Amino acid sequence: MLRSAETRWFIPRALPDEVLIWFKAARTLDSEGVQVHEYLLFPDCQSVGVKLREGRFEIKAILSASQPLSLDLGIQGTTEEWIKWSFVGEGLHTIDPALHQSDRWLKVYKERFLRRFSADSGSLVEVTARPGPPSGIGCNIELTRIEVEANPRFWFSLGFEAFSASATATKILLDTILLFFQEHGRMPGISLGERDSLSYPAWLTKVAKTLEKDK
Repeated sequence: MLRSAETRWFIPRALPDEVLIWFKAARTLDSEGVQVHEYLLFPDCQSVGVKLREGRFEIKAILSASQPLSLDLGIQGTTEEWIKWSFVGEGLHTIDPALHQSDRWLKVYKERFLRRFSADSGSLVEVTARPGPPSGIGCNIELTRIEVEANPRFWFSLGFEAFSASATATKILLDTILLFFQEHGRMPGISLGERDSLSYPAWLTKVAKTLEKDK
């Protein structure tokens, strides 16, 4: 079980090279390669997410109502607290056929670039980002190329996900967001506004509606 506080923006276009350069900020960041995540679509539900990824079954539920985020740089968004349960095991494949009886699954192709800040020492320090669940307390910042079989087909996302076993996750999230944008400034050529600030369940609801229209 993992508790987190999160802010994300989803932009309906392919990831521009200048945004990737801005995010890397002269650091050596390799992508994790393209991964396929399968999401169960819930009609008009933005409070629960169900995902299959690389032999892992994940359920995510919202803990708090969305709170507004506003920075002096003209950046606006929302923050939310979430709790996630992950299940891994050899027996997972036995329930896979039952899970896929629903045709409401969507494959999302992701290529993620990750930066990580640790708060274990009491202050934020950037550390080497490693794959897998985070340990300690801190915040992940991820820039993700996204492809889905819907219209629009290409998206990219900028996400901040703070993790802590206590109620300090939201403070770590806000401190990391402020530190990051103070250091790097605004995203080049892209406005980050409240309209595009969505959780994954909220974004999936938006994609699902386009799929219904295209039928």
